Parts: sequence; C-alpha cells; structure tokens
Amino acid sequence: MTETPRIETVSISGTVLAVGWRDGQTENIDIAGWLARPGPKEFDILKDPAVLACPKVAGWGTVVAWDEEGDVGIDSFHLRLIADEQKPFGPSELAGWQSDLMLSNKEAASLLGVGVSTYLGYKAGSPIPPVVRIACRAMKRDPVLFEAHYRPSRPPGRPPKAA
Repeated sequence: MTETPRIETVSISGTVLAVGWRDGQTENIDIAGWLARPGPKEFDILKDPAVLACPKVAGWGTVVAWDEEGDVGIDSFHLRLIADEQKPFGPSELAGWQSDLMLSNKEAASLLGVGVSTYLGYKAGSPIPPVVRIACRAMKRDPVLFEAHYRPSRPPGRPPKAA
C-alpha cells in the first residue's frame, strides 16, 4: 500500500499552489480545474479571493484547507495525482510509455487512434495533444483500461503455412 503523501508547507499564487512535501520535494500545482468543479456549498467560500489566498496545512499534513476545521480543502493524495498529471509529457515519456507497455509503433498508434506517421511524429518531437497525454497516463496507471482497448497486431511477414 502506498503511504499517504504529507504536506509540509503551502502557499498560493493565483490558482497555483506551491506545495512543499515532507519528503523534500516541492511542486507547483495548478488547481484551476479543481476550483472550477461544482462542490459542496461549503466550498463557495473559495470564490472569495481573500479566502483563497490563505491556504493552510491541516489534518497532520494530509490536507490543504481554507477553513478552520479542514473540511474545505483538497487532500494530499489528490494533490499528488494532479501534480503528476501536470508534469511534462514529451517524446521521451511517450517512448517510455510504449516500452513499458511493450507496444509496437503500429499497436501504439492504433491504441491512441492515430496513424503510424502521426505517432512517429509525436516521438520525433511534434506537439503531443493533451488527449494523447491523458490517454497514455491513464492506460499506464490502469492495466484494465489498457487491456480493454488493446488489440495486438499480427506479427510482420507471411502467416505460417497450415499443416
């Protein structure tokens, strides 16, 4: 089981949280999407810029909160997930994804719904669309998602002769 990430420090600039983790890492995490989602009525206080500007560490380092009780906040587990999703995803990460899942170029392209030449362009440095980055990360994180959509390609060459 993965240990709960613990927060040491937090500050905010606009919608970007600067989180200092107890393991020594620091990350800038944009929570604009999280703030935009509808939430419980108690979360309406976050619409006030003065309240949003004052996050604090609560719950023994497991929550960034904006109220005294720690109920209006985002937990450290989800913050870490958001941070991971916001990390760069370029050609080397795409090649690593392909290698980790043991896919051919043709299989990877098919799985992502793009042509082989488009896929090879991504690996060569063409901009990788957000939907491709999201799909790659999701399939790597969830093997069932990958297995539900993966269709192996036939090996190259002639089929074996029937006996």
